[in-house]
Amino acid sequence: MASIKSKPATKNDLDKLEKKLNLKIEAFKNEIIRHFDVVLEQIRHDAMGANRDETELIKDKQSNHEIRIKRLERRAGLIVV
Repeated sequence: MASIKSKPATKNDLDKLEKKLNLKIEAFKNEIIRHFDVVLEQIRHDAMGANRDETELIKDKQSNHEIRIKRLERRAGLIVV
């Protein structure tokens, strides 16, 4: 078995390692934040679309409702056209 000879880490070595790790952590944090922003924007867009669809559905129902009321009123002779 070959023995590996290495010197103990110095304070300078540990400081360099800490800086490298902090840079990697910061980059990872920024990546997570960007991903979160994208997901948040997608959820916001989906919610706006759902709200718009619901609003259109309500308008359609009201429009159809008005047509049905007018048809029933004509049939019942309540409105003369």
